[in-house]
Amino acid sequence: MYYLFFTGAGVLGVILVLFWLKDVLQSPKLARIVYSELVARFALVAAAFCMLGLLLILADCIGGGGN
Repeated sequence: MYYLFFTGAGVLGVILVLFWLKDVLQSPKLARIVYSELVARFALVAAAFCMLGLLLILADCIGGGGN
């Protein structure tokens, strides 16, 4: 459960680092990569992972840990 949340957060963190690098390096090639549809899809999947992981963590806490 926690791995799903942290995986999504990690992917979103990598995307944020790519945006930061785009601004620092001012690379047109990196700008094309960052603004591509593939990166947008990765961001949506990562956000879904974060939300699903958070829901599973909350369900685990409310449900008493499954034991």
